[in-house]
Amino acid sequence: MEVGLATNLFKAAILFYLLGAAVALILINRHKLCNIISNAIYSVASALLIVSSIIKIISGSGQINISLFESPIPFITMNIRIDNLSAIFLLALSLLVLCVSLYSMGYISHYYGKRNVGIFNFLYSTFILSMIFVFTSANVVFFYIAWELMSMLSYFLVIFESEHEGNQRAGIIYIIMTYVGTAFLLIGFMLIYSYTNSFDIFGSSAAIPEFAKNIIFIMFLIGFATKAGAIPFHVWLPQAHPAAPSNVSALMSGIMIKTAIYGFVRFVLCYLGIQNTWWGVLILCIGIVSAVLGVAYALMEHNIKRLLAYSSVENIGIILIGLGVCFIAFAQENLLLGEMALVAALFHTFNHTLFKGGLFLGAGAIQYSTHTKDMEKLGGLIKTMPITALFILCFSLAVSAIVPFNGFVSEWLTYQSLFANIVSGQAGLNILSILAVAALGFAGAMAAACFVKLFGISFLGLPRSDHSLNAKEVPITMKIGMGMLATLCFAIGLFPLLILKLIDKVVFSLMGSSILEQLHGGCGIAYYSLNLSSGSISPAVMLIAIAGVILLALLGIRIIGGKYIERKYGTWDCGFEALNSRMQYTATGFSKPIKIVFKILFRPSRETVVTGDLAYHPESIEYITADESIIEKYIYNPVCERIKYFSRRMTFGVQTGSIHSYLTYIFVTVLLLMLYNMIA
Repeated sequence: MEVGLATNLFKAAILFYLLGAAVALILINRHKLCNIISNAIYSVASALLIVSSIIKIISGSGQINISLFESPIPFITMNIRIDNLSAIFLLALSLLVLCVSLYSMGYISHYYGKRNVGIFNFLYSTFILSMIFVFTSANVVFFYIAWELMSMLSYFLVIFESEHEGNQRAGIIYIIMTYVGTAFLLIGFMLIYSYTNSFDIFGSSAAIPEFAKNIIFIMFLIGFATKAGAIPFHVWLPQAHPAAPSNVSALMSGIMIKTAIYGFVRFVLCYLGIQNTWWGVLILCIGIVSAVLGVAYALMEHNIKRLLAYSSVENIGIILIGLGVCFIAFAQENLLLGEMALVAALFHTFNHTLFKGGLFLGAGAIQYSTHTKDMEKLGGLIKTMPITALFILCFSLAVSAIVPFNGFVSEWLTYQSLFANIVSGQAGLNILSILAVAALGFAGAMAAACFVKLFGISFLGLPRSDHSLNAKEVPITMKIGMGMLATLCFAIGLFPLLILKLIDKVVFSLMGSSILEQLHGGCGIAYYSLNLSSGSISPAVMLIAIAGVILLALLGIRIIGGKYIERKYGTWDCGFEALNSRMQYTATGFSKPIKIVFKILFRPSRETVVTGDLAYHPESIEYITADESIIEKYIYNPVCERIKYFSRRMTFGVQTGSIHSYLTYIFVTVLLLMLYNMIA
């Protein structure tokens, strides 16, 4: 009965998304009405899908099977099959979409009369549908179609503000990298079919020999890592996310890149099966590099959305570290550790959806109110946007893994998985695990510094420009969307068992055993401890202890110090008459020490622009600093140059401009194909 109810709710949600898309086109010329009604429909659809996903996971048995389209053409069928793995990703997607849709009612208002809001909402709805079908496809062909639709629709959303040249370039880089990754996925799918004669995702890979599985794994690794934005396949991500509208950036960073994590678990873990330790080692190494370099580049950024994009690279690295440990453990038949690491990876995937989606919504709120994404032009926003400041502070604490927010718990589980992976008799893997622990610790410290910079430079101090001086609080629907995500981050941080119980059911459905009893002791959800290896932690108890210490300290000060005496003094102003914004730290100054220490990584350069006589009467001196991406310079730029060179050489004798030559090429190709068909 539960599965039947979940099925009906899922169908209703799909119909509501289709209705929302239709309404967006019908009301295409009535921007305000179109925006409000469409997003209200999307909110209802996401709420239905939330309930459906939770019911499906809790029910614990059976699968949802829906046939959308049966074609007489072989393999062109659109069948949906939802198991617990699909349901947990649908739950993360729906929670984020609910908050983003409420937020969009206010955010999209700045497009009224300037952009086609109806087209935007149509693309928005179909983009969500494409991600739903990626998570629920029952066969490879349908998965590939949904994957292509997701990529193409997100491309149009990235270039929605296409009049900006930078946005067009970002869209080109994004679509190129997307199709490069998709090409590798297609090769992997064709190899699977060549051995199994089946496109069934839930089928068996027993007929595929080991050497072929290794090749397929490499194809999937490149394809999914490109979509996830893992280093060195990340170059599209810091370009596309700042270009897209902020509500779209929240969906892309919050859940779209997680389709790759779903792909790793579905196709590599569940379908191929983990047979080689080096699979996990390779993923773990990519995760380490992505976590460290992602947050390092984030700390250098002054554009808020580029900073958040690089932060997503870091968090994808953390998830891949968990998956790497999971794959290593399963290859060594250490099922308990493998399940523990899988829980950590899925939990951080879920958490990242919430706090990174919230951070992008916060960035959109700042841009909505100040019309800039540059931190150097902000400052003092906590006075004019106090509610937005509170929510962004919550998200910043969550992404920095600070108690009592949700990011802390999933990173703690990842640490514990790494510690449990250090055992006698495997020196190489032990060294790698220790390096991963060090990398995770370094990334955590850098992430904290990164978001101290974001919050401190943007919200504290004095306004640095008219952008921040004239800022106002955002509309109520935007605050509701951010507030819901902030509340979820806090609630899951205090009571992670609320989500851990769901994830445990997912792992149980995949592996056949539950590990929840190994993860916590005590009872209930208000008091418990998380146990993995020999460590334990209880966020709720820690919060109570911290609050108790603060209250006792305040009470002691009151008893010892007696009455409060209020004294007002002016802030130290270095002898000037009054403070001004030029006396405070800039974003550049904040990150300068790190840039100096790691200059081999950032390759900083500085240009001095002088107006007037430099020696005696300079009117102004301007310093322009720039960083250099070593990955783009030493990997992508040489590859692009070789491709251009090869393309120019290939035009000789091929791209002649003669229709007769082109017809000859077609004729010869057809003859060769006919000859091959006759021989075969």
